[in-house]
This record gives sequence, structure tokens and C-alpha cells, in this order.
Amino acid sequence: MAEEIWVSSVGSNSQLFNKPGIREKHYGQDWAPPKFEHDAPTKEQANNSRRHVLGEKLKREEFVEAAYVFDPKRWSRVKDFFAVDGFFAVKGKLAELLKDFDLGDGELVEFPIHEMDKTTQLPGPFYFLNFGSQKDCLLPEDSRNLSAGPVNPKTGFRRWRAIEPKGEDIAVSASALGGPDLWVDPKFSGKIFMSGRLHDAIEGAKLKIDFRFAKTRIVPE
Repeated sequence: MAEEIWVSSVGSNSQLFNKPGIREKHYGQDWAPPKFEHDAPTKEQANNSRRHVLGEKLKREEFVEAAYVFDPKRWSRVKDFFAVDGFFAVKGKLAELLKDFDLGDGELVEFPIHEMDKTTQLPGPFYFLNFGSQKDCLLPEDSRNLSAGPVNPKTGFRRWRAIEPKGEDIAVSASALGGPDLWVDPKFSGKIFMSGRLHDAIEGAKLKIDFRFAKTRIVPE
């Protein structure tokens, strides 16, 4: 295994998520209308999306139930990493690649995407990326170019932000080398961490997806 840890800012790559031509249906609700503009989410939907980004494991019913394509031209341009109403999803070569790695408590959650008739199912398969695994590995005091969020007055917990870290801006503890290949650090908003082994496999697959990778600096314990 490559003794490296990489961090991805793929969530800030708006080109991947810009008007993919699909809309969704949440459990117990009607299909969203065939338009690019989204209505304000319910409190529950917004909370589920927030928890997803923070790497918490969601139940199947907390994700979107299904999606449909209303703009086939735009959908045809969608890469193997995309989003459905705020939830990261994968398909194709990337999905198959991830099945060969240790996701820890995370998993790929299959869901259907339909044609415009909302009945005919596309071949797929399509999966939500249910992170599930968290590692408390970020070392803010040893990192560069981080912005500190507010401290929770009850817990003392603080989150950190960085728009797009560069090489070795982010320092992590050596403990991050153990355990799953893919995870989220709850202290570092909107970023995805992965092992060197998974990073190298993604790069080798030539997926034509800009994951906005940055190699971290591993601090010995």
C-alpha cells in the first residue's frame, strides 16, 4: 500500500454538478419538476444532506428514492462521479473500482435512474456513496491555509475549512494510514480523504474527473 494520504476537494468542482439534467424523488413525496432550479429543501432533507457531507452513515430512506432524466443531452455528459440533490453518487468504472477497496462502515447504495417517463429504468447500476467512515486525523495546528469555523460552546468542537488545499497544506496524523481507504474527517468540512492506494487506482483509471487532489503531510506520532 502506498504510504500516502490524499485529500480531495471534488465537492467544490462545480463543473461536475452543474445542471446534470436529472431530478429526483424523495421517499413519500412527488417527483421534482423537470427544471434546473431547485426549490428549498425541507428541514429533514437539508439535515440529511449535511450529515452526508460530514461522512455520517445514512439509512437508505434518508437518501433520494430515485431520479429521472429530463435533459438527455446534459445527462450524456455526466461523469462517473455526480450528485443527486446534494448526495454524491457514482457509476461506471469508478463504481466498480470502489468495490475493490475498504470502505469501512461505508457502502455503495444502489438506486434507480429512470428515463423521462419516470418508469423505464436506465441500465446503470447507479450508487450513492454512503461514506459511513470517519477518521479524526486532521492536524490543524500543523496545516497551512485553513480557516477556523466557530467553536461549539457546548462541546468545544470546531470545524476547519479550505477552499482548495495544495500539496502538503493539510497535515494528518499517522493513524490515518490504518483502516478504511475512503473517509471523511468531521473537522474538515466538504473534503474527502483517501489512501494512497485508492488515489493511485483512481488516477490510473483515467476517469477524466478532476478530483482536485492534494497530497497531505503525514506527521509521525
